[in-house]
Amino acid sequence: MADRATRDMINMALAALRRSAGVEGQFQRADTDDATATDGHIVLNRDNVCRRYEVEWKSSIRSATALTLARAKSAGRGPRLLVTQYLTPYLANQCREIGLQFIDTAGNAHIDAEGLYIFVSGQRPDEASTPVRMHGGGNPTAQRMIFALLCRPSLLQASYREIAQASGIALGSVGTVFNELAERGWLLEAATAARRRLTAPDRLLDEWVTNYPTILRPRLHARRFAAPHPDWWQDASLVELKNVYWGGEVAAEKMTGYLRPEAETLYVVPRHMAQSVKQLVQTHRLRPQTNGPIEILDAFWEPQSSNTKQPELAPAVLVYADLMASLSSRNLEVAAKIREEEIQHVLNQF
Repeated sequence: MADRATRDMINMALAALRRSAGVEGQFQRADTDDATATDGHIVLNRDNVCRRYEVEWKSSIRSATALTLARAKSAGRGPRLLVTQYLTPYLANQCREIGLQFIDTAGNAHIDAEGLYIFVSGQRPDEASTPVRMHGGGNPTAQRMIFALLCRPSLLQASYREIAQASGIALGSVGTVFNELAERGWLLEAATAARRRLTAPDRLLDEWVTNYPTILRPRLHARRFAAPHPDWWQDASLVELKNVYWGGEVAAEKMTGYLRPEAETLYVVPRHMAQSVKQLVQTHRLRPQTNGPIEILDAFWEPQSSNTKQPELAPAVLVYADLMASLSSRNLEVAAKIREEEIQHVLNQF
């Protein structure tokens, strides 16, 4: 259900749409008794053509991954309209490419319904009326800790020292991340029972997946290579290469059998990087290539968070994030399958 501040921003977006495209819109908030309701619904009207949408409010969208995540969540449901503060021309075009309808408070929009097609891009926001706030998941330290928690729910009840060690962060940062989550209402901590509880693990996962490509992944020292044959990965055994894990499309194929990889992602524990890359290059005749299909990155998690069913694979949360960040429509269905079959039961433990 939308709070007052959210309702004000949605109405601001409707007013901007009226100015930029001549479309009238009316917002009605969700029924407070409906636990499954979205933020409400909007009826758009132009030239006696009316269309009704369920509303998906996001205060800010900074990456195309956030758009693919919103698109995946709305798949198979009734018409949904993303409402946000501002989308850049690039992100607006991405919405058009993936079929995600949106409006923002600057007047940009993509509406694609029978009898009503609108695409407006390049309108600049009023900076005074669209403040952007980075949440607790918006820095590398918080990303590492939240990832560890999402992979290992039992870690939520551990000591600060254990959490810091499992996350690879400073001990003093643990309390800061917990405080930020609590301020947002996403963490409850009972003082008497000394027990912590995440109130919205699904939303926390969504935020982590959205932030990962722009906040943590760029710090993983990506290296690019190419191989003589595109199917080289089928003969690549990581059993002999300890501390090396498949991510992305190869991991997804091994987890589901539903994807033909076009790119290969490997995560390697940093202290073993030089030796592991040398062995991969020699065994599979890899060669450095800018923008090559093979990407090797630093692994940033502790072994306890790895995939217990298939030790040569990165944690399912990371594989899911890699697929969502690829911006490839062919990966979205497999990503949804991984979330449902590999991740949801873990989230249910919180």
